[in-house]
Amino acid sequence: MLAKLISRLIPPPPSSAHDHLFTPFAPEGAPAHVLAALHEQYANALPGEFVPPQHLHFRALVARFAATAALEHLTDLPLRKFVSAYVACFERSEGFAFQLSLWRGDPAFRALLIQARERVIADLIAHDAAEQERRLYFNRWKECQAAALDIEGESLFALIQQMGPDDWHEIVLRWDWDHGVAELNWLTSQRTCDRATAVLALCLGAPADVAMRRQRRHSDWRRESFVRAVAARLENGFYPKAELGLALPMRSLIAFEEQLAVARATNESPWRLPDDLLIHPGRKHRPRYTLTNGRVHFEYAYWLAQSLTRY
Repeated sequence: MLAKLISRLIPPPPSSAHDHLFTPFAPEGAPAHVLAALHEQYANALPGEFVPPQHLHFRALVARFAATAALEHLTDLPLRKFVSAYVACFERSEGFAFQLSLWRGDPAFRALLIQARERVIADLIAHDAAEQERRLYFNRWKECQAAALDIEGESLFALIQQMGPDDWHEIVLRWDWDHGVAELNWLTSQRTCDRATAVLALCLGAPADVAMRRQRRHSDWRRESFVRAVAARLENGFYPKAELGLALPMRSLIAFEEQLAVARATNESPWRLPDDLLIHPGRKHRPRYTLTNGRVHFEYAYWLAQSLTRY
C-alpha cells in the first residue's frame, strides 16, 4: 500500500518528444559485458574533455547501485538494474517506459531512472542547441575558404614569410609534418616568433624520440635537426617575445610533458630545458590566416568579423 502511494508521488517519465535525440541500439538491453564496456568507454576522460551526456549520467546512475569493478559479472537483480539504467540513458521512450513498468514495486529505483532520464534529456537538448548554433556560425565556411587572400606568393613558404607571430602559431597548430619542416624551421628561427610557438613546435616534433634517436625513416633526419635546433634556441633563451599562452587540452599537455621528461633525462644539451616550459600563461593567439590540407586561407573568425564590418 505504501509503495503504491509513493509511486503516485513520482513525476511521470519524460515523454517521446525528445526521441529524436536518441539513437536506438538495444532497446531491450544488452549482455552485461557489452554494457560494462559501454560503461567504461569514457572512464579515463580528463578534465575538460567532452563526455556525451548519456555516458556521463549512465556512469553516475550505475554508481548508485553497483560496484563498477564487477559489472561484466552481474546477474539477477543487479543485472536487471544495469539494463534498466542503460535503457534510461541511451534508448528512446518506448523502451524506457517498458523498463519503468518493471520497477513499480521499487519506487526509489524507479525515481532514480526518471531522474537520470531527465538529466540526460536536459543535457542533450543543450548539446543539440549548441550544435545548431555552431552550424549556424560556420554556415559561411566555404565562402571563407574561397575568399581571395590579401597576400600573394608562389609557395606556402612565401606566404608564411609575410605573416605575423599569431599566424605562425596557428600554422604550427595546423601543420602536417609529412610536408617537411622547412617552413617551421624558418618561422621558429625568427626573433619575433613567440616563445609559446617554439615550445609547441618542439613538443609536436616528439623530442623524446629525437633525444633517444628513435626516428624510423631516413627522411626523419630533417625533423631531428629541426627539433634539436628549436630545443637549442629555447635552452639558450633565444625568444624574447612571450605574449601567447599554451592553451592546450590536458591530454596534450600530459603527453608533451612526458616527451620533455624523457629528453631532459639524457642530461645533455640541447635538452637541458626548464621544468616549467609548458607553464606558459598569455593571451590567446589571434590569427588572420590558417592552414587546411596544406592550403592557406583566412581564419574564419577573422574573416567573418571583417566581412560583417563591410555591410
